[in-house]
Amino acid sequence: MGDLSVVYEPPPGARNRANSVREFYKDATILLTGGTGFIGKALLEKLLRCFEVKSVFLLIREKRNKTADERLEEVFEDVVFDAIKATPNGGKPLLAKVVPIEVNFQSDVVISSADYQRLLAAHVEIVFNVMASVKFNEDIETAIDTNVLSSRKLFLLAQQLPHIRSIVHVSTFYSNCHRSHIEERIYEDLPFGGFENILGLFRHLSPEEKARLKPIILGPMPNSYTFSKRCAEVMVQQQFAQLPIAIFRPPIVTSAYREPMPGWVNNFNGPAGMVVPVIRGQIYWCYGIADATVHMVPVDYCVNALLAVAWDNCQRKQITKPATDEAVPVYNYAFRENVFQNRDIGALLALGINSTLGRIFGRYTIHVTSSTFMRKLFIHWLLLQACVVDIYNKLIGKKAKNFETIKRVVALEDSTSYFRCHSWTTENANIRTLWDRLPMEEQQLLPFDVETLDWKDYFRFFVPGVAAALSRQSLARQRMHRFRYHVFHDFLWPYEVTEVDLCFGIAYLFDDHTYGIRWWEIGQLTTQVGRTAQGDIVRGFQPKNV
Repeated sequence: MGDLSVVYEPPPGARNRANSVREFYKDATILLTGGTGFIGKALLEKLLRCFEVKSVFLLIREKRNKTADERLEEVFEDVVFDAIKATPNGGKPLLAKVVPIEVNFQSDVVISSADYQRLLAAHVEIVFNVMASVKFNEDIETAIDTNVLSSRKLFLLAQQLPHIRSIVHVSTFYSNCHRSHIEERIYEDLPFGGFENILGLFRHLSPEEKARLKPIILGPMPNSYTFSKRCAEVMVQQQFAQLPIAIFRPPIVTSAYREPMPGWVNNFNGPAGMVVPVIRGQIYWCYGIADATVHMVPVDYCVNALLAVAWDNCQRKQITKPATDEAVPVYNYAFRENVFQNRDIGALLALGINSTLGRIFGRYTIHVTSSTFMRKLFIHWLLLQACVVDIYNKLIGKKAKNFETIKRVVALEDSTSYFRCHSWTTENANIRTLWDRLPMEEQQLLPFDVETLDWKDYFRFFVPGVAAALSRQSLARQRMHRFRYHVFHDFLWPYEVTEVDLCFGIAYLFDDHTYGIRWWEIGQLTTQVGRTAQGDIVRGFQPKNV
């Protein structure tokens, strides 16, 4: 993998070759971090499939005793690359453009190979920094090490690349989520004088002292992830403003809308993980505010915007040479129009269920409540049910994983509840101007205008896409196997009936945000509707349909 003899030698005048997005990427050599992750894979696939790039240097660290080449082979096994593999010669000419380079961001020398260092210096023109640790419960030191210090080492490397035309650092729309209105600028008001002072303090503390100090340092920030991304933005502004660098802030990134296939997702870190109970035919309650706005974008739209931002940033830097005191351009990829609220989620998810009865049941599978009591009551009941199922599975010699699965879903829901309880307004002039600048042909090549996205059409593929991703996991195959489906319902269906009767009955009486159905009707519909809904998911939501 990665024949270095084909690496691009930039032609004369390459720096001025940016009249269109297609021309910008034609014969370009790109440096990419985070290419093994969700956004990174989608970005890599789009670059190879739609643009005539010369080569992509993919920085990969060794993990689980696997080399960079072995990890790249794993990346290419993802179904996201199926469209490329369907091209002549199995897509090998396109995949061969990717050159894996082993890196170690824990070392002062990120790339140990002198040959690779020379290759990067000679050829790289565009850099995408997509790497990040998205663990919300990470300790502050680890989050800063991954999301700040590793990025700093990458940008120090970029300073040694003389042909650089554009660098895009992927941050998050929630890097300043303690503010109700987010502008397209970097807020430099870090506490304690900045992250370096925080790290210096932590070197002298015990783990227990660090844990006690964590909420004080985070302050109004909900977790170490958003705090570390905020620190990274300040680091970019203060230390690397002289580079042709821009910051891209996407909100929650979810499954694909169109490319490379509708509904594609390969992780369960965000909304996809919370849909797991829906796939299993259960209802699930989330804590949140029903009227809070949901800011989310499909991964293919996010990647398209990211590609356009790199081009636009290059255009900016050709007009004005970067200076150390110049404000780094920021692109807030969030919109004020065509958004929906938490209260709409259940009805939108139900659009992915084929049958009429399935849609009736499906719209109540996920419920957002502001009642902490009701939410805790439901979660305890769901965990109790999972224990019963696990006991039964143990008795028949099967693996008992229901309780752990529900615990993981609950933990994910807890870690993201902050974002369901708040709404934000945003400035997005840079993104709007960029979209308006693109000619029609390139808007069709890179659709990313969320204000024109048909959310109802999008959600027709959302649950099927998550189900398809689950079917590619060993645990999910056990959950979705037809035998287990029948065993679960034939022997334990009374628990499902009781769950729906109890939870919806109490909800109707005490919660103002249960809509459109009378609780005493649920018992009459539960068995038939529940079987139909989950049956649709198990039978119809297979990868071939996505």
